[in-house]
Amino acid sequence: METRPPHRKACDLCYRRKIKCDGEKPRCSSCVVHKSDCTFNAASRKTPSRKQAAIQRQRQGSDLQSRVESLELQLSAVLSKLERLEGGQETSSSITPAYRQDAAALPSQTPGLSDLPPFQEVLLIVERYLASFNAVLPLFHPATLLHTVKDWYQNPRSRDPVTWAVINVVLALGHHTSSPGEWPPKGKRAVYLNNTLSVLSDIIMRETELVHVQIVLGLAVILWSAVESGPALILIGTALRLAHSLGLHTRKSSEHCSPTLALQRRQVFWMAYILDRDISLQAKLAPVQLDNDIDLDLPPSEAEDNLAGFIFAADGHTKINYFRTRIELARIQGEAYDCVYSVSAQNRNSRERAESVARVLGSLNDWGSRIPPGFHAVTLTQSCYPDLSRYFCILYSARLSCLALLSFGSPSDSFHYSEWMQRLQEYGGKVATGQVIARAPVPHGWPAFLAAAREYILLYETVTPKDTFCMRITFCAYISSLISLTANRIFNRDHNTIDSDREVTMNAIKNLGDRPKRSCPSIWEALKRLSSCADLLSCQHTAPNSISPRLSFLDGESHPGFIGASGYDFLENDDEIPAFDLSWMTLLT
Repeated sequence: METRPPHRKACDLCYRRKIKCDGEKPRCSSCVVHKSDCTFNAASRKTPSRKQAAIQRQRQGSDLQSRVESLELQLSAVLSKLERLEGGQETSSSITPAYRQDAAALPSQTPGLSDLPPFQEVLLIVERYLASFNAVLPLFHPATLLHTVKDWYQNPRSRDPVTWAVINVVLALGHHTSSPGEWPPKGKRAVYLNNTLSVLSDIIMRETELVHVQIVLGLAVILWSAVESGPALILIGTALRLAHSLGLHTRKSSEHCSPTLALQRRQVFWMAYILDRDISLQAKLAPVQLDNDIDLDLPPSEAEDNLAGFIFAADGHTKINYFRTRIELARIQGEAYDCVYSVSAQNRNSRERAESVARVLGSLNDWGSRIPPGFHAVTLTQSCYPDLSRYFCILYSARLSCLALLSFGSPSDSFHYSEWMQRLQEYGGKVATGQVIARAPVPHGWPAFLAAAREYILLYETVTPKDTFCMRITFCAYISSLISLTANRIFNRDHNTIDSDREVTMNAIKNLGDRPKRSCPSIWEALKRLSSCADLLSCQHTAPNSISPRLSFLDGESHPGFIGASGYDFLENDDEIPAFDLSWMTLLT
């Protein structure tokens, strides 16, 4: 590193950006972040001295020489390709000359950026992503994104890290949200993800633009279904801070924008809102974005000129704004956090907590009542449209997760799932040995939840083939539904759906294979033990002279309830228990 001039303490990078230089050696912190040489040769705002002028001229000459050498290497590569073309070793492409695969292979004008796949391959993945996942959860404006991709291949000399990162994150999203085997080889997803992460620091440190928020949110979507929520939490927090700096959460900031740009800004903000509420709730943390700090209208409930976010039912006429519906559910997820995990919730007494739960469950019921019948789980199961079932399977799994938290959630134990499972296994073992148990570990509203669990399992089975993203997002709700049906075979062996429940659970366990055994061995073993216990009780129940334990907790007035295990300490008197259904789910690790 060159000698530090005595009259200026900041290095060239910090001096130009007007930021404080910490003076660390051999490179300051800013130069390390931006991967820049820590030099002190930039001209001061005052007239430079003769010595400084000489150093500047020397530096400019060195930079010019480096650029010439780089240009020579690029020309050499181009000439080599031309020679092969003239010799007939390569065939011409069928696409427009401006977007030839040769252009994609040209070295980038910005050092450090690896080459992208040929234009046609990239375009196919981008268009598929825009027509599928982005159509219901619009993060990118289709026309703007396609123009960006084409411009990258048409104008190689104008390439920059931001555009390169946009294309990489979209390619990663396309692979991540697509059906299995649609874009071989599958390992490319990790390559695109790593490419984007390699320039993330540089993008964040730039002057904020809308595309920077989209890149960070794209990464958050990819990590949305990861087992560890830490990286996704950091990304969504960063994205929202960038969004706030652009004023995406207010109407006023978009007043002078074109209609297209104003629409993009709203969609990007609401995508950040959805991710923030869902990921934060899973991590038991408060969301970054507050509802009282938003001054935006929700997306329209009726289709206008723009159909972004809308889904049509199997009849081709019934429609719903899936994007708006998911935003409304995200808002309820924030209320669920306030109801269970917030400091104010921990300071409420049992009656206040019960009333708070009832209010949020009422909001969930209202939310579900606004969904047209054509998109109900039973209707979708019969429609035989796997793509349609896939998106609503993801939507309904989020609703089940929210219901579970309201049912058994407490600050000390996410859903009291482990405690409930222990009680359930103990109960099944005692009943199997002929003991009469007065209390059963069954929540109030058990029949209603069982009906929802059956519908969800059947809907899940219609999603074929299942991509990794869909399986990870919905897996917890699916396993919880299986456990619920298995538990009902123990609780209520006279139920008219007992045989169909057994068939559904056995087929589901068989279809799951070893995946749950690897990801959640304790839950998997518990499910197998419960299933064996239910089979044993079924054999005893059908045997001659068998007597079933008298259990009056289902559909009857003498409901003993599962009060003690709840985080809310409800009174056992039914008259003092709010009238709402209980369910549960666990976040598997």
